[in-house]
Amino acid sequence: MTTAAPTAAVAARAVDAAALLAWIRTRRWFGAKGGVPSAARIVDVLPLPWEDGAFAILRVLVETAAGAHRYQVPVALRATLPPGATRIAEVAGASLFDATDDVGFRRHLADAFARGCRVEYEGGTWVVERMGVTGLRLPPSAEITVGSAEQSNTSIRLGEAAILKLFRKLEPGTHPDVEITRFLTIDRGFPNTPVLLGTMRWEDASGPTVGGMLQELVPKAQDAWEYALATGRPFFAAAREREPEDAFAADAAQLGRVTRAMHEALASDARHPDFAPEVARETMVGRWAAHVRRQVEDAVALLERQVGASAVVRDRVEEAKVVVRRREHYLALVDEIEAEVEHDAGQCIRHHGDYHLGQVLRTAAGEFMIIDFEGEPARPLEERRARHSALRDVAGMLRSFSYAAATLAGEARRGHGAVDPSTVEIRAGRWERDARSRFLDAYFSGARPSFLPKKPANARLLLSLFEIEKVFYELSYELNNRPDWVAIPLRGIARLTTVSGAR
Repeated sequence: MTTAAPTAAVAARAVDAAALLAWIRTRRWFGAKGGVPSAARIVDVLPLPWEDGAFAILRVLVETAAGAHRYQVPVALRATLPPGATRIAEVAGASLFDATDDVGFRRHLADAFARGCRVEYEGGTWVVERMGVTGLRLPPSAEITVGSAEQSNTSIRLGEAAILKLFRKLEPGTHPDVEITRFLTIDRGFPNTPVLLGTMRWEDASGPTVGGMLQELVPKAQDAWEYALATGRPFFAAAREREPEDAFAADAAQLGRVTRAMHEALASDARHPDFAPEVARETMVGRWAAHVRRQVEDAVALLERQVGASAVVRDRVEEAKVVVRRREHYLALVDEIEAEVEHDAGQCIRHHGDYHLGQVLRTAAGEFMIIDFEGEPARPLEERRARHSALRDVAGMLRSFSYAAATLAGEARRGHGAVDPSTVEIRAGRWERDARSRFLDAYFSGARPSFLPKKPANARLLLSLFEIEKVFYELSYELNNRPDWVAIPLRGIARLTTVSGAR
């Protein structure tokens, strides 16, 4: 009598916990910033009704020193391991592996988004729901491929029609990326975000948990970070005696207009319980200032320890010592801003939450499209959904300009052209200054919306507060992760002067 081959669900239940943990440690989407994962176990197995049980989706609980988190792992069971796939385990002579590496799984998943799908499993229901007016229209011959970028989610491109973001880390509740994208593209018709076409979610006793979202693909788009660098290189490479054109300045202005339009759309529904603007009272300004003070204190304390341990790159030690000595100056600057702004802080609205050039696409037609409303993934879900000042997004983009200018200058210094270091430095300052001024002029142009402070000076002060928050966060991040990059936040901190200079 021949024994039937196991399904992917059965094979998954047989996987040794140690083997599962060893495989998870190698995954680029595993974000255990709190330390090395110490244990992993499967808490849910969802058999999928495709190809006689060849596929399943697992929810895996991974424990680290920072706590336990659930991750989503679709699996496939095949007699032969596909090229590029990494085996989780071998079961009955077949290979169990991540199903996103399987062509058949990707096609079935695309079909589920095109038609809709519901699957009952022990403990709940898995739902793929179509959204938008047209939904997904995918030709049978369309190529479905996995993105190669290093990220916390897995991106699957569905031909020229759509992009599927498969969330790996799972959190029960309303996902901000889905929520804001739906509000902007379906409820408000905002044209500068790709339309939401569908969602994938788990429904059980803990409530809904979003597992993925499908958006229309922006064909031939380039992320704005790469576009800014490509546009800026001729400016930096021009001969010293020339006065080169800063081509990105006009793009910065356009991006400022699009950013303002995004915030206006997010603040446009006073009756929506999750999007209605709220007055930013003086107590809220106090909380923002207190958070920024902690950010400053923590970053400077870390910098002081690093200087004492000779861990700061040699050519930045003196700059670092200056920052340490001026700790009280930066704290006093926060105090001054809080006292000046008081109750005139505008409104708290839903915002992007992690806004920088890498979160924007530039289309082949020269338009900017804003994506990835997930917020900072390391923060709790409810914190990422909280309302805040729109100027926090603006500060994030300004700091992104600073990083782009520093990257361009670094490339120019390492190049073999005829541009001397002093000219590179001057051009870096001009490029960043132009990008900032054109972006801000466009953002603040026109009638002042209610989500901004009534006084223009207070808007600039609040913007300075959030830039202080960002630059000291960057200092901590670079010291911990990329010490060779510490010059960028140190330079940003050196430009912090007084409240009058922030106006």
